[in-house]
Amino acid sequence: MGLTRRRGPEVLRYVQRATGAWQKCPAGISASEKSEVPQTLVQEVMSDKPGVRVFVVHSDERLDYERSEREKSMHRVREKLEALQQRVAAGKLKAPEKIGAAASRVLAGNHGFRYYDWKLQDGRFYYFEHPKNLSQEKALEGKYLIQSEEQNLSAVEAVEIYKDLSEVERAFSGLKDVIEMRPIYHQTEHRVEAHIFIAFLAFLLDRALEKKLKSAGMDFSSKETWQMLKTVRVVEIDLGGGERKQSVTQGSSRAARILKTLGIEDLDPAPKEARERVA
Repeated sequence: MGLTRRRGPEVLRYVQRATGAWQKCPAGISASEKSEVPQTLVQEVMSDKPGVRVFVVHSDERLDYERSEREKSMHRVREKLEALQQRVAAGKLKAPEKIGAAASRVLAGNHGFRYYDWKLQDGRFYYFEHPKNLSQEKALEGKYLIQSEEQNLSAVEAVEIYKDLSEVERAFSGLKDVIEMRPIYHQTEHRVEAHIFIAFLAFLLDRALEKKLKSAGMDFSSKETWQMLKTVRVVEIDLGGGERKQSVTQGSSRAARILKTLGIEDLDPAPKEARERVA
């Protein structure tokens, strides 16, 4: 299982122990298709618990994302600290307790306490990068930890199994959130089974859609894709004299690209006679 990185000194201690040789993990399908393949590296470190093994994993993709998010947060906090500094310099805020309260409010937002510290000296407000917290944040970026009691796993196998478990968790999350499997209002067992079976078929379609798009170089999540496809609609046109016709709108340009990638070109609904024969 994974270790929560906010567990304090334990996780940081393990990360700091990762001074040995890194082992390269196989790239996933979506990662291997990129021009510069992001790497996932792993090494086992000494555990503090008997019988428990600990693996430190470094992910290039996670590093890029977390570094970007930290830099954006630091920029937002820095702007507010600069504004506070100007207020104090202009004499608009003088009482030390009020200045301290204002600084605390700023640092409470966007995790500012992880990046900055401050001091009040001779009536002037100063802020600066936190000498301890910021270095710890940078050390954790791109890293995650796995622990296991299995003694026969290699470090690379531990990462592969952990990713498989993450996919299972994602699947159940998707069933609850994306596919909306719950709540189930059926009262009989076979109807509940049918409901779950259909939900899993829907999830299979959802994952197949995502993989198809990624293999075509379209980096959309399935949730984003379904939102785009909602712009494609079936409309019914009244031709007069009791005659009606169904047609399908083209949708947005992104929806058109998705349909083309999936090989769906004919959007016209089947004639009413054909639908009746199928029914």
